[in-house]
Amino acid sequence: MKKYRGWVIALLLILLCIGGVRLVLRATAEYPALGEPVSYPVNQVEGFTLSIETPTWSPFRGYTIRWAVSAESEDIYTFSTENADFSNLERCVDGQWYRLKRSQDRENLSHLDFPLGGDSTGLQGSIVQKFDNYGTRLEPGTYRVTLEMQAEDGTPHYLAAEFDIA
Repeated sequence: MKKYRGWVIALLLILLCIGGVRLVLRATAEYPALGEPVSYPVNQVEGFTLSIETPTWSPFRGYTIRWAVSAESEDIYTFSTENADFSNLERCVDGQWYRLKRSQDRENLSHLDFPLGGDSTGLQGSIVQKFDNYGTRLEPGTYRVTLEMQAEDGTPHYLAAEFDIA
């Protein structure tokens, strides 16, 4: 038995460390609250498609959701940061979509416009949960990334792509 005492002690220390890490991660978890319900039509513009990769999770940043818009249209739409972010995270609860609240308002230090369509055929980006002020965890359920784009006359249109968190 003396022969295995060191291994048993090492195994117990490892299990104790794993338990401590899990406890700290649970205690520091931050879940975003549901905001107002949304009911705008999505994916109504021909030639524009939003796709997302499978979200990845980090205990320190939360989920990272990478998205890409492809455009096969001569019409030009603009993604603008003039008033707020053009990308949002939403959750479906009982068949109704709700925009998730950010833990704090994002300061918009510069105004950027991203025109898409015509000669410009793609735009890529990501939502990093912690850095976009959506906390560090998501409850299991169905979510979607929604991007707002504006036609040349200023009319808003929305692209959306869904994903599930188990």
